[in-house]
Amino acid sequence: MRRFFLAGTFLVWSALSICAAEFAPKESTILTDLDIAFIGAHSAANELDLAAGGPIILLRDGQLILVRNKTEVAAPIILPDYEAFKTFAHVPVAIYLLLGSEGASTLDDQLILQLRAYHAKLEDVENNIEQIDLNGDNLERQKRILAESKRFLDKVVQQHGFSTEELHLFTRRMLPMIKANIACAAASQLDAMHSQVMGWKQEMTPAEWNRVRVAVKGAVLARNGSLAKQYFERLLRIKGEGMRLTYMELYFPPTPLQTLLATRSVDRGIGNAVFGDPDRMFRDVLADAATAHIKCMKFE
Repeated sequence: MRRFFLAGTFLVWSALSICAAEFAPKESTILTDLDIAFIGAHSAANELDLAAGGPIILLRDGQLILVRNKTEVAAPIILPDYEAFKTFAHVPVAIYLLLGSEGASTLDDQLILQLRAYHAKLEDVENNIEQIDLNGDNLERQKRILAESKRFLDKVVQQHGFSTEELHLFTRRMLPMIKANIACAAASQLDAMHSQVMGWKQEMTPAEWNRVRVAVKGAVLARNGSLAKQYFERLLRIKGEGMRLTYMELYFPPTPLQTLLATRSVDRGIGNAVFGDPDRMFRDVLADAATAHIKCMKFE
């Protein structure tokens, strides 16, 4: 335990040194040289660990990547049906974002133009819906999302305004369809991941498999309840992040700190308007659906 504490402390010190170096004078000192030697030693130790630490699975940018025996193999896990379910689920949320959280008795001309432009996009998708690779109830649900969304936009544009109550009635009415899409999207991603990972497992010896480590790169607010973290916890029979599983938060430039503050504020409004829970967006949107689907998956 003491060794891990010291290692963690060294990492903090190293990070502070690197940050301080951005603002410190350029002239070298004996302490600076000594600290540079430590950073070099730490980097060398990292390289040795990666070389001898067994297979690594990375999840980033919609791909699973297996790093094994000095080679990398990548496989996509975001399939077309996932993209379709996600995109349609976003439609009512996009309307909420366009209108804002507060009702408006009158809308300015610029916003009316934006609403009409979004309505036109929905109509274009509706006219070409058969090109989307969905069928049965899944296809019918997307048609209903489009029809209900267009109808609400028509009402808002005709009235040149809306009330907060009207907006929330719309978003809550859409919630069952949004949840159904969320469940289908989670199942699509989990099944694609599971198929690929179990295929890789068959190629490894038991000793290799027992040393597999996983790193997941994902959105900041999706860290809690992350679909991928839940999956790999179950796969590796571990609980939470640690030596075998880690999560790297993905920030968006050019102003990540300000963006994070704004995102928390905006997503609180989405959570309240759509889910009736202001904190719902502060964990993976797929979290609950992932928990349910993982229980039905076979890992042996």
